[in-house]
Amino acid sequence: MKRWVGKQRLTLWRDPCNTQRQYPELISGPDLATGARLLSFNRTETKVVIGLLTGHNTLRRHSGIMGLLNNPICRRCGTEEEISVHILCECEAMASLWHTCLCSFYLDPENIKKLGVGGRAGGMWSFGKGTELL
Repeated sequence: MKRWVGKQRLTLWRDPCNTQRQYPELISGPDLATGARLLSFNRTETKVVIGLLTGHNTLRRHSGIMGLLNNPICRRCGTEEEISVHILCECEAMASLWHTCLCSFYLDPENIKKLGVGGRAGGMWSFGKGTELL
């Protein structure tokens, strides 16, 4: 039964018709180790990291969907919609912060999946805090 439930969860996760657009792009799937790491964070750190990876945050596109803003364009570079994938992988204005917090000048969604939530002193939490957008 446990295996069947696990398979069903993964099937739903990978469903191409799923409306959860950002989840599969930045998160590889359910992971007990990631859950354990998130439990070691305080409430603010957890909120920032989960929001950054899922897209449910205060970035402009999500705020626009919620009807709070009219302009979804990135506050840093002004070229594309301000979403998690853009902030983590595409925004050239974030390159030095990528290097400082995530140890790379170039990131793509696969790199983010491998990084996971990172440690308490670095990784996603430091990046999210350093953006001053979340």
